[in-house]
Amino acid sequence: MKGFAFVLLCVLVAVQGRHTGVEKSGSPAALGENPWLVHLRIAVSTSGLLDTCAGSLIGSGWVLTAASCVADQRFIWIRYGVVDVIRPSFVTENSQAVLHPEYDAASGKNNLALINLNRVIETTENIAPISLSGSASESGTFCAFGASDGKPGEQLNCYEAAISGDDGFSVSGDFEATEFDLGAPVVSEGAQVGLLTGSDGSFTGVGDYIDWIESATGIAFNAEAAPEAVHFV
Repeated sequence: MKGFAFVLLCVLVAVQGRHTGVEKSGSPAALGENPWLVHLRIAVSTSGLLDTCAGSLIGSGWVLTAASCVADQRFIWIRYGVVDVIRPSFVTENSQAVLHPEYDAASGKNNLALINLNRVIETTENIAPISLSGSASESGTFCAFGASDGKPGEQLNCYEAAISGDDGFSVSGDFEATEFDLGAPVVSEGAQVGLLTGSDGSFTGVGDYIDWIESATGIAFNAEAAPEAVHFV
């Protein structure tokens, strides 16, 4: 009987210890706190498999993400207003991605892409675009779904992030960047200032790319306000 009780206790501890997000000191995100963050599921053309990434809604018809996330896509399913992958507020399917014209897959340079949604995404309390900025304070936030047992995590967690531009754009904090969160935004003072572009924890600042993004999307960005008029429905 004691042996059975010991086994049962071990099972309970294992179940309670399961974690579906990044296993660091972040806090679970609440719905509506990061209304611009989107979850991407990619149907890969060459393999037929599914990949997982992240991105940000930067206008009513555009998502910003990493080029390495969508370079070999056939279809893209985008989940909006999501803190739990299983229960998104809204989902669209898209197949049009615009890679940065100088993206180099080998070196990872210019690892940015835009997804043309081909529809208007209504702004709500849980879904809203974010502006872009080329300047940031020394602190911000980074939100990610992370990984569990080598698979994509399902719960969004947010972390305090230290931002530095002294030797290129870098972000650090008590989190573990994974391949499943490529494209996830770094936000400082209400504007996106960077995104995760490498599973090794490398980030890219958006400052040098705002002109290209504005040209491709037709959106003029202002770090002090949302890129388009906000109308809650």
